[in-house]
Amino acid sequence: MEISLEQAIRDVAEGRSDTLDLSRHLAFPDGARQRLPPAVRQLRGLRHLRLSHSADVDLPDWLGELPRLQTVDAGRCLVLRTPSLPWVRWVVDADTLLVQRQIDPGKVDGVSISAGTSADALHNVLRLIYDGRLAITKLTVDVRSAAGTEHLELVEKIIGESSALRRLDVSRHPLGRVPESIRGLRQLTDLSLTDLGLGSVPPWLFELPMLTRLDLRNNRLVELPSEIAHAVNLIHLRLAGNLFQQIPDGIWQLTALTLLDLRGCPISAIPVDILRMLALTTLQVDAGRPELAVPPPEVAARGLEAIKSYWSQERASGVDYLAEAKLLIVGEAGAGKTTLAKKILDPDYPLDPQENSTTGIAVDTWQFPSAIRNGAAVGAAILHRDFRVNVWDFGGQEIYHSTHQFFLTKRSVYVLLTDGRREDADFGYWLEMIKLLSDGSPLIVVENRRRGRTQGLDLRRLRQDYPNLVATLTIDLADNSGLTELTALIRRELELLPHIGTALPRSWQGVRETLDEDDRDYILADEFFRICAGHGFLLEDDMRQLGGFLHDLGICLFFQADPLLGRVVVLKPAWGTHAVYRVLDDPGIKAARGEFGLGDLERIWHEPTYARMRAELVRLMAKFSLCYQVRGGESFVAPQLLSPNPPDDFRWDEPGDLTLRYEYDVMPKGVVRRLIVELNDLIEEDRVWRDGAVFAYGPGRAEVVENYRTRQLQIRLSPRDPRVMLSAIDRALTIIHRSYPDLRFRRLRPCSCEVCARAGEPAMFSVDELEDFARAGDQIQCRRSHLLLDAATLLSELWQPLGVTSSAPISTAPEIFVSYKWGGAADALVDQIVAELQSRGLVITRDRSTVRYRDSIQRFMRRLGQGSAIVVVLDDAYLKSKNCMFELTEIAGRPDFAKSIYPIVLGDAKIFDALDRIEYVSHWEAKRAALESKMRTVGLENLSGIREDLDLYSKIRAMIAKIVDLLSDMNTLTEDEHRGSDFSQLYDALDQRPGTTGS
Repeated sequence: MEISLEQAIRDVAEGRSDTLDLSRHLAFPDGARQRLPPAVRQLRGLRHLRLSHSADVDLPDWLGELPRLQTVDAGRCLVLRTPSLPWVRWVVDADTLLVQRQIDPGKVDGVSISAGTSADALHNVLRLIYDGRLAITKLTVDVRSAAGTEHLELVEKIIGESSALRRLDVSRHPLGRVPESIRGLRQLTDLSLTDLGLGSVPPWLFELPMLTRLDLRNNRLVELPSEIAHAVNLIHLRLAGNLFQQIPDGIWQLTALTLLDLRGCPISAIPVDILRMLALTTLQVDAGRPELAVPPPEVAARGLEAIKSYWSQERASGVDYLAEAKLLIVGEAGAGKTTLAKKILDPDYPLDPQENSTTGIAVDTWQFPSAIRNGAAVGAAILHRDFRVNVWDFGGQEIYHSTHQFFLTKRSVYVLLTDGRREDADFGYWLEMIKLLSDGSPLIVVENRRRGRTQGLDLRRLRQDYPNLVATLTIDLADNSGLTELTALIRRELELLPHIGTALPRSWQGVRETLDEDDRDYILADEFFRICAGHGFLLEDDMRQLGGFLHDLGICLFFQADPLLGRVVVLKPAWGTHAVYRVLDDPGIKAARGEFGLGDLERIWHEPTYARMRAELVRLMAKFSLCYQVRGGESFVAPQLLSPNPPDDFRWDEPGDLTLRYEYDVMPKGVVRRLIVELNDLIEEDRVWRDGAVFAYGPGRAEVVENYRTRQLQIRLSPRDPRVMLSAIDRALTIIHRSYPDLRFRRLRPCSCEVCARAGEPAMFSVDELEDFARAGDQIQCRRSHLLLDAATLLSELWQPLGVTSSAPISTAPEIFVSYKWGGAADALVDQIVAELQSRGLVITRDRSTVRYRDSIQRFMRRLGQGSAIVVVLDDAYLKSKNCMFELTEIAGRPDFAKSIYPIVLGDAKIFDALDRIEYVSHWEAKRAALESKMRTVGLENLSGIREDLDLYSKIRAMIAKIVDLLSDMNTLTEDEHRGSDFSQLYDALDQRPGTTGS
């Protein structure tokens, strides 16, 4: 995670780092003047300083006061002035070396050359080298296309004469070749040759004896010479952005390699040779690329260890070949999808005009003999297999659309069925959803001609917008005309899917066949593991990898990360979706506007197959964002069934409110309903309806309304504390958007000038545009009034973006939370902490109602924004408290946990000795075991609400050792030391954290 400039400075000030890299935090337009932040003057432990790119720089006299400063990297900027720093080693731009006489060439370790570097500067570098006054170990050449022939010749001479070079970076020029002068660099360890248009590299490159890191990204390479096997010292090899269709064989000889980067390369396989790379820890590939078939993308996406595990299992159990795929039939309700699915399986299936519409999703199995191609097979390219097709028939009613995203998958064939008798309002929606979610899977558009009526489809126009469209056909399900042609086309497209014929470990296929023969709707995860063990699996990680593979293919549902659902493997996905939609289709629940309780679920799920799984099925509904639990009760709400209109007594009345708008190129249906589920604990009273809701927390309020017709989501924020509310909404939307690959949208906010404030339709600025202007420090012009406005101010009213400094003050101070065990020894200490810190102007939150177990902890956690901090007062009672430890494990899940927590350890918290820490692990292990034992004495149907406690105990047991170990390693003060200093050290640390305005 990118840290702020303030945090980077504090890391040096507090001894966590000795390096300050301003190029990561300060951006300047070309030719601008940069000055060091004044806070750098206090960094007595600073050893290495790197300046920002592009800008000219004046170095202050006080730089010489820093006693430990060893290096200054000014390689990408022109130093106009510098104090005398005789002990410092420099990296400088070639022009700086020419004009800045205060820098001794003998103290220069590195030189940077760019397209703007003058010929005089290059001649000067050569002259200093010839005179023995300059011996560089690092050279950066970013020549770009503007460099002329003379410029390049001088650069090559400099390279050839710098025999002591250890690091060389040549980039961004259509050179088309590797400079021959590199050949003599026998000390070279790091070489980067990026964006040079290289079509090949010379064999001698891999004979450089000291080479450990080689970067060849973004060229046109299709192969590497076999001599790459000689580069036995290579530990990093970056080949991203090239044209390799297979990984060069010589790479498998590089046994010291720890990193291999192949992102953007159209490779088709990661072969079994990967097992030879014992030192490799990082393999970077695009698992979602359609070319990558071996191992299956579902395996490749799980990383290097999963890939190695896949090949190890294949070696141990032998090999079989995948001949299974999904056929997904989609379209509007009543188009004939169910009939088509049945007729594909049996052309004699009788047409039934009264056939019920599909509820949710129906899945059937279609098998036919097939000869599939396997290019990797030895001695034969054709394999004879029974091809298995899982035919998914999707309900067309809009209420079912919310779950389609979970099952519209890549590596499938799609049939979009439209009714020739009527205008299909959903036709465009389905085309867009398939395009968004299928990753280019083949699409066949079928028009169901009824009684000879047809609309006709323009194939040429459709193919321009949807390149995965392979054909359009017309059929008549009444007399089967066109059915034979359609079935043959579907079979051909299924057999041509890139994953068909993929080699799989035979043990995987064995488990798959066993599950297929099982008539049950679901099994416990433990039984799944036993089945795996029966087929030769030894490690649970390997079993879980197979479970994830089957889940990703849609063969079963196995949500392993979910504490409740992870205990069950749903063998028949249609069973689960059918159960879910029985709730949504229930007349009583529809009449209640989507509200239902446990009694309704007992009535709807009364059969034995559902009765023992009610808790899991409710969790499945929540997983699909189809319902949420009402805060503080045992009832639930399905947002799809809410009233289409806001409450009659509701009017948004917030003078001076702020607005943010999301505009989508393609808007999935029900985005706001998923948002309602995600943020249900923040809903204000009953102000929620099918397409909108009002959320509130503390003084902050927000109204979110979806307009699917205009593809917009509009957020209106109360001017009181808007950034906390927007942070929660924006984070939830980010999670939702990630589930739609390649979803494109823009965030817009209205102009706030006086003209726009009076206008019905103000000018709108995109947030991306505002961020660009704010980083450059430029004002932005309103398109309506032509007035100039401060872009950073427009942004900071909503949130403070990274790397942007606003000229306007931030209205809301970041909150500081205090977490402690109530009613114990910590109460008096916390009273004093809050009083002292509040008296110094810090905002302290100590609201017991916000940190109650389960429900309100979600609200508490959402207030922990980027600038928030948590003071944790640890005592023995805290570490043994269910509520406190739930809170601490939630906080520990934040990526910036170590940087946001400020612990105070009381005397009875035994965390500094390993033996004492084990006692806390044992405590929670015993709690978990005792509860689990008790749970076995009652039926599963009576465990609602109790399983969550078991999940919590398991989570605490798993995390407590790591958390306590981290806390024990922090530089904490005792209670007496804090009291004796009036908490000044705590105040100073909190006051200087990122995002703090200061007092």
